[in-house]
Amino acid sequence: MELTRKKLSDEYGDFEIVKPHDFIRPPTVSVVMSVYNGEKYLRESIDSILNQSYKNFEFIIVNDGSNDRTPDILFEYQNSDNRILVVKQENIGLTRSLNRAIKLAECEYIARQDADDISIPSRLEKQLDYIKNHPEVAVVGCFGDVFNVNGVLRTSGDPKFSRAGIKKHLASKNLFMHGSAMMRKSYLAKVGYYRDFFRYSQDYDLWLRLSQHFDIAVLPEHLYRYRVTAEAISVSQWLTQKQYADIARQLHAERLATGKDSYSTVVSSYPNGLPVCDDTANKRYYHIYIAKEFLTANKLNQARSELWKAWKLGYRSWGIFYLFLKTLLGAGLLDTCRKIKNLRFKV
Repeated sequence: MELTRKKLSDEYGDFEIVKPHDFIRPPTVSVVMSVYNGEKYLRESIDSILNQSYKNFEFIIVNDGSNDRTPDILFEYQNSDNRILVVKQENIGLTRSLNRAIKLAECEYIARQDADDISIPSRLEKQLDYIKNHPEVAVVGCFGDVFNVNGVLRTSGDPKFSRAGIKKHLASKNLFMHGSAMMRKSYLAKVGYYRDFFRYSQDYDLWLRLSQHFDIAVLPEHLYRYRVTAEAISVSQWLTQKQYADIARQLHAERLATGKDSYSTVVSSYPNGLPVCDDTANKRYYHIYIAKEFLTANKLNQARSELWKAWKLGYRSWGIFYLFLKTLLGAGLLDTCRKIKNLRFKV
């Protein structure tokens, strides 16, 4: 397939777009993905979009300075599907890459996809139908499965949340997976897209800002599969991401109280972003996170194995002893004992 190349520039610097000569126009949905050294799971992720039941989309994939086989994989796919546009650039990070892709997008409806995750075949069709029929909604997510090499760890989503409930609970935690979102581009433009300071938790900051002007919805269907790996941003930088999420919540509270936030002050205080947490600490918390997921799924041996990995990395707290005890007694029995103890003290 003949490919055309065009060099462009924006506020983030120079880049090149590569697209088929007969690139699809006009699509209804723009799917955006950013990938950095994602060769291991990239094919599976791309296939999950190309195999969607809804076909009328453009697929914008940002190659964020990869130095593995990612460029070769993208070239291969571009030669077989005329819906794929590739952005070639130096590494600028996920947040800026997504802003660049969204601004290049032709469509009002923007669907996210992470480079190591999987979209169920009916995802785009069902989300598009919903958001088209609900003009008050800026973002629609969905339920999903959290999985790793050992299989599904848990399912995400709470069916009892109404749209009003989502707004309320969003103030305390992120309620759906970033890659599962479909958004309205015009509404993103009104709040300023992703904010560059948020190298992590950029989605959470965006949802909070959008929620003050529009509705946020979550489809109660499992349409997305979120892969947990030690290399994933949300895991490898778990502690750093938590710190950014805390700032997003703080700024949200300020806007609710005064109508504005101190974002510019935060940026000036941390011109290079928040300090990145120690890699060993992030790995410790990764194993604790996986252990808790296994406990939720009642996979006690696997949970104990993850706790042991955290222990060998120096994790020491009463909490880890409690989790070890859960793996030995079973979560249900231990919780029952704790309730009896609390009841005895109350009496």
